[in-house]
Amino acid sequence: MLKARLDAGETVLGTWNVIPDPTVVEILADAGFDFVVIDMEHGPHHFVGACDQIRAAEAHGAAALLRPPGVDESAILRALDSGAHGLLVPNISSLAQVQSLVQFAFYPPQGARGHSPFTRAGGFTHVDAGTRMKEMNEKLFLGILIEGTDGLTALPDILTEFGESLGVVYVGLYDLAKSLGQTGNVKHPDVTDSVKKIAAMTAEHGVHCGTLCNDREMLEIVRDAGVRLICYQNDTGIFHEAATQISKTVNEITLGRMS
Repeated sequence: MLKARLDAGETVLGTWNVIPDPTVVEILADAGFDFVVIDMEHGPHHFVGACDQIRAAEAHGAAALLRPPGVDESAILRALDSGAHGLLVPNISSLAQVQSLVQFAFYPPQGARGHSPFTRAGGFTHVDAGTRMKEMNEKLFLGILIEGTDGLTALPDILTEFGESLGVVYVGLYDLAKSLGQTGNVKHPDVTDSVKKIAAMTAEHGVHCGTLCNDREMLEIVRDAGVRLICYQNDTGIFHEAATQISKTVNEITLGRMS
């Protein structure tokens, strides 16, 4: 679903899901977000809860991606067996990591993913299991996070070797800024220039680019760079931003009335 829309030239909007409650995912999807990324690197999720987050997204027509802690075979297998529509795998810094990731994420002939048909992803039955394996390979939306200078250096080789297996290269802005000596300053020219470089490089290989945005200014920067998979903050940031604005507005009105 996401790949087809991106291939058609659309921009898709999502956010990182940190709050481990499916109601939050339902609200985001109902509000018009196209996808959520269930964060199992920085978030408190476990796999039982992740299944409920995935169901909540599906109920409202949104895609559910999952960020595992890293290139870990067990975590990747469980994430995909849980029915996640795709992965965003963090801290990619070498060609060897992506080689392992492809092996873990795809069934043969592309990879060597372990197979049980009796999972949520497998439809809970062995009937026509071979057909479903082929379909899951075709539908898998596999993404990697480039979060440092090592990843930037390795990216040309990664795209040349595995571009056909990747749906998106996602720029991890805060870690990238840190690695470039600009901790916390994601709008520094060194950081935004790297985003532009990555977006141009991925486009040459038919792979999409994604990143995080915190405000309108950053949205315009990444739009102009050609980024079309956009994560706006995460659910905690959106909640905090909205609550802060409400608090500010109410205080301004009530204080104004009192004066």
